[in-house]
Amino acid sequence: MAVNQKPLFDALYCEEEEEEEEEEEEEEESDDDQELLHSLVSRERETRVSETGLVSLSRKEAVEWILRVNSHHGFSALTAVLAVNYLDRFLLNFKKDKRWMLQLVAVASLSLAAKVEETSVPLLLDLQVEDAEYLFEAKTIQRMELLILSSLKWRMNAVTPLSFLHHIVRRLRLKNYNHWEFLRSSENLILSVIADSRFVRYLPSVLAAATMLHIINQVEPSNAIEYENQILGALKINKEEVDECCEQLSDVTLEGEKNRKQKNWEIGDSSSGAIMSSSDASNDSWEIGGASSPQHHPILKKRRVGEQHMKLQSSSQHS
Repeated sequence: MAVNQKPLFDALYCEEEEEEEEEEEEEEESDDDQELLHSLVSRERETRVSETGLVSLSRKEAVEWILRVNSHHGFSALTAVLAVNYLDRFLLNFKKDKRWMLQLVAVASLSLAAKVEETSVPLLLDLQVEDAEYLFEAKTIQRMELLILSSLKWRMNAVTPLSFLHHIVRRLRLKNYNHWEFLRSSENLILSVIADSRFVRYLPSVLAAATMLHIINQVEPSNAIEYENQILGALKINKEEVDECCEQLSDVTLEGEKNRKQKNWEIGDSSSGAIMSSSDASNDSWEIGGASSPQHHPILKKRRVGEQHMKLQSSSQHS
């Protein structure tokens, strides 16, 4: 019997060892998490801006262009957020609201962010898509990249809302909602409001917390208070600021939904009008009347390159 019991005791001993190892690993991960979070909190003020150096409309156009190109090339959400961070920090020191200069800074910022975050970066010419107003030579963009790097003192590993988002979401262990789906929803919400200059004044940690709470209130409202306490406790941030940012997010998302419904209604109305007016036309006319959805444009449209370069040169001379 003793011979038969030995493997059983060995198995129990192995199980105890495994449990002890798992507990030690969890403790080590917890310590690492705390250190990382402390590092993020201590560094978030170093690479953020509390105001924008541009008129709201000009910044909005530049950021929306960055987001379109980011989506066009399938870049990550972090690439877009980093590019906007570089843009805001640079333009805070160089407050020039000239359209050609703003376009050049936007291209260079996105190029730098892609080099930091992406494994495959397109040619500089291929970044200038999605109705780019100006077309710049590669050497012009490269000079602007160096100017941005110098202005930002080579601090390109910025702490962003996504830094906190990825860290906290991993620790939340949501009970009734898919981890990756929650992360993707939170990222999409940040990308949808990043062009709005009203959110520039919030610390990355505050915007991240408000974003997570906004999504949690939608997917797990019964556990919202529990998660709110965990998030605020971990980040040690002001609840009033987070509540204010949450309210701002709700207002902006509601406004966006109204605009989308209005746009869809206008498109549907114009489409039905076109179809009704072509009741005696051929089948081809019916297809054209109903094809009111946006068309896919070529990656690079034919531009009057010579005219654009002349415009750039003259703008450079006057500036």
